[in-house]
Amino acid sequence: MNKQHIDVERAMGFSQAVAVESGGTKTIYISGQTGQSEGLEQQSREAFTGLKARLEAAGATGDDVVKLTTYIVDYSPEKAAAAFAGFGQVFTDRDHPPANTLIGVQALFQPGILLEVEAIAVVAVD
Repeated sequence: MNKQHIDVERAMGFSQAVAVESGGTKTIYISGQTGQSEGLEQQSREAFTGLKARLEAAGATGDDVVKLTTYIVDYSPEKAAAAFAGFGQVFTDRDHPPANTLIGVQALFQPGILLEVEAIAVVAVD
């Protein structure tokens, strides 16, 4: 088994992504991505941009994502469209989207952060 730590945040003590290669498959675990702007829709776009960048750094694309988890502060059904404003930046195949869990939370790691997305991707290794 081979592990690769991608974009290590030493000061905060975590990796933005960890890729684990074993048996001809690489599984990529992407840490929660957030945005810093005002508003849920803009934060969604920034979070999915970050997710796309982490996938690319690990040698994957949105098509390789098998599981997405989305956390939204103070969730209500009316917020769902804004929460997924950035979804199309990463996931272009609307007929085959990843499994997704949407979780409403009281707060995230910093005040003002309204959304966080994390993902698991699987890639065949040559």
